Amino acid sequence: MTLRLLTAVSVLKPSVPNTVSSPPAASGDDAVVAVGEAPEHEPAGPPAPAGHTRLVDLLAEQLPESVMGPDLVLLTYARPEDSGFKTVASYLNLRTGGDAHSFALCGQDLGAPFSALRVADAYERTGQSSKSLLAVLDCAPTDAAERFDGAPADSGVLLAFDTSPGPGTVDTVVSVGSTELAARLAKLVPDSGRLLVVLGPGVDPGAVPAQGADPHTCSEGYATGVWSALAQHWTQWQSTYPVVVLCATEPDSGTSHLLVLRAAAE
Repeated sequence: MTLRLLTAVSVLKPSVPNTVSSPPAASGDDAVVAVGEAPEHEPAGPPAPAGHTRLVDLLAEQLPESVMGPDLVLLTYARPEDSGFKTVASYLNLRTGGDAHSFALCGQDLGAPFSALRVADAYERTGQSSKSLLAVLDCAPTDAAERFDGAPADSGVLLAFDTSPGPGTVDTVVSVGSTELAARLAKLVPDSGRLLVVLGPGVDPGAVPAQGADPHTCSEGYATGVWSALAQHWTQWQSTYPVVVLCATEPDSGTSHLLVLRAAAE
């Protein structure tokens, strides 16, 4: 693969208030709210999840101008939003230039972003893309505001790739069974420097090699945990570790998905 990670941004937002007002019985224009104006009455019920469109807005606002105008836009999610009405991949395309081929990948649980990177690589190898964006979104459950068990908040990550040389080259994207994970990680320990393994929620830290490797455990973000950590720490990691591995494991099947980045010269 010749894809290279340029930058990544992330957002973790609590659910936003419902926009539907709940006035007492009223007649005439008292119950009407003009477009763009706030209702006079407080919203009823618990807050609603922000939704994919709002997450895309928050992410796009953080992107530097240098990564705008991609020719490929990919959007992935593990859990759909409950009230979506837009084709959000197309909306992200519009927000970032409007000239890209764009689509969403879903129904693959935690594997969707990894599959999206395989797609981006195929586009690059066939000369159809040299500048791509990947959005990884996760919506809070609709009852998140009523729960006290650590239910996840809305979260999202937006990653920008191109094909230029430098740190952040995508080396491998692979999926392995639970019995293969430790052996696969052991083979990635570099001859000089150390391997960093970014573990998603629920991944067994015992799979990380005891020698030559450091774990970084993500405690939050079912679908976005490893990607959010990458966005937050990439600047530090790329100058510290020659190899960085993102590892997300599906709780039901035990399948682990790995992204291997060559961060610095070995």
